[in-house]
Amino acid sequence: MNVPHPTPIDPVRRRRSRLMLVGVFALFTLPFFAAALLHLSGWKPTDTRNRGELLSPMVQLDDLQLVRADGTPYAWAPYDRRWQIAVVATPGCAQVCVDLIEGLDKVWQLQGRRADRLDVLWFGDVPAGAVPFRRFVPMQQNVDLSARLPGLATQGRPTAYLIDPNGNVALRYGADFDVADLREDTARMLK
Repeated sequence: MNVPHPTPIDPVRRRRSRLMLVGVFALFTLPFFAAALLHLSGWKPTDTRNRGELLSPMVQLDDLQLVRADGTPYAWAPYDRRWQIAVVATPGCAQVCVDLIEGLDKVWQLQGRRADRLDVLWFGDVPAGAVPFRRFVPMQQNVDLSARLPGLATQGRPTAYLIDPNGNVALRYGADFDVADLREDTARMLK
């Protein structure tokens, strides 16, 4: 019985096949090693999707007993998927706060059909001339809340915080923030 001998493989084809195998391997492994190298070097992208400052670690507020200005309790509503924008009024902010409330009204209105899943919590006195809107909730000052909020403004324009449905402060907006940035982040979170 004659057994056929395998035909010898051309060395050029063998080299080309090996190079293709190495190329496919490199295609899948080099991005992983590049990402690991960037991570270990501490590099972070300069532009992120969030416009506000991402707080790390997150600040939890769900254990606080918040009270509305009229004395009724404010309950966290994680099952309703309700987000909150919290603002702690600064002393004597007057027209600056009126303008901020007007901007927050626009942020709220521009959420469209999702607007009812967003409460704007205003801690402190509502300035004269401010026009409240449907989900604008005046709140009593809360010392524990103020102590937990990082970077809280004590004068001038107040700081704003975006709080998730579970009562975790997700993003912080400094006193000089643009309400368009808050609107963009809020729209992304409410989806």
